[in-house]
Amino acid sequence: MRGFYIPYGENDKHAEALKAGLARLPSNFTAELCGWCEGRGRYSQTYNAGCGMGYFSAMGGCERCKGAGLIQGDKPASASVIHQVLNAGDRDG
Repeated sequence: MRGFYIPYGENDKHAEALKAGLARLPSNFTAELCGWCEGRGRYSQTYNAGCGMGYFSAMGGCERCKGAGLIQGDKPASASVIHQVLNAGDRDG
């Protein structure tokens, strides 16, 4: 299931928005930043280029948070939780 999508090229901006939102929520909030991708939804991964052709690195989607940037327990956070965190970061005051 894919409930949330980060637009192409917006990964760093998304991670900063998640950090700002989490900072405004209670410390015991149910979701946390993904430790694998640090909230970006992607990270550099190494792939096998094929039979004897070596390896290459490329950005790939995070398997832990399924590209959303947040986890809830040991699962990816739902889209509603992600929106809640993003909205908390947008609040003034």
